[in-house]
Amino acid sequence: MKLAIGMPWYDGPDVKTFAFYQDFFMYLGQLRERTIIREHLGKEEFAKVAESLPSLQAGADPTEEDYDRLGKLDIALLDYSGFSLVGKAREEIVEKALEWGADYLFMWDADMRFDYDVFLRLWRHNVPIVSALAFTSREPFHPVIMKIVENPSIGNNVTHSSTIVHDYPKDQLVTNKDIGGAIAYGASVILINMNAFKQVPQPWFFSTGTGEDFHFCLRCHMHGVPRHIDTSVKVSHKRWDTDFVDEQYYEEHVKNNRSMYDKRWPNSVESFDLKNA
Repeated sequence: MKLAIGMPWYDGPDVKTFAFYQDFFMYLGQLRERTIIREHLGKEEFAKVAESLPSLQAGADPTEEDYDRLGKLDIALLDYSGFSLVGKAREEIVEKALEWGADYLFMWDADMRFDYDVFLRLWRHNVPIVSALAFTSREPFHPVIMKIVENPSIGNNVTHSSTIVHDYPKDQLVTNKDIGGAIAYGASVILINMNAFKQVPQPWFFSTGTGEDFHFCLRCHMHGVPRHIDTSVKVSHKRWDTDFVDEQYYEEHVKNNRSMYDKRWPNSVESFDLKNA
């Protein structure tokens, strides 16, 4: 399997996440090394050797089924740090990944933290596009899960907007059906089967009217590519200060700032699962 790692980072990794990313790249290197050894020894001989190998970092070890699907893992690092337009950086990453012949593209933003097993957990779903659960880095914090809204047409033009899904299903793979509409989300930690880019024509991410990640989800929705988000795969988003925002931080913030959320999203109160938190 050929895995492209996309880094659409505006100014390189944040100082609070740099060490983590070094460790994560080390984990990916070890994972690739084991797939090469398995290919060389064969499945049965590798199974004997694997028993004596130390666990990969954070216990993020592949199963036999994972190894069968991975085959020999090849990895390409597509570093587009320094682009002032993140959408343009994502667009060029996809172009390079297609040129290289990647099977999957795994992208994450420079201010995110996540467990080492995030890639495997998302990949095991075997769906076209799947994201981890992330939250905004600015107040009022909210999950970056949206429902696509089709607005009244103006002439022959149909426009779209979005509503925030506060009351998202917990700890499961979430689909359109689960939120009662077409799902969209941020691309802060996302895994994409490259066939999605062959089904959806360009531009994929480069947009001048909306956020690049919402634009991508909207394009996929319009061309029939399913999107999923695994809310059991939780990531942390660095605030502008020293904290990281994850699910626990978000729920505590809602609890302590209830009036702010009621004012900002008054129509969500009745279905807002956290209102009595």
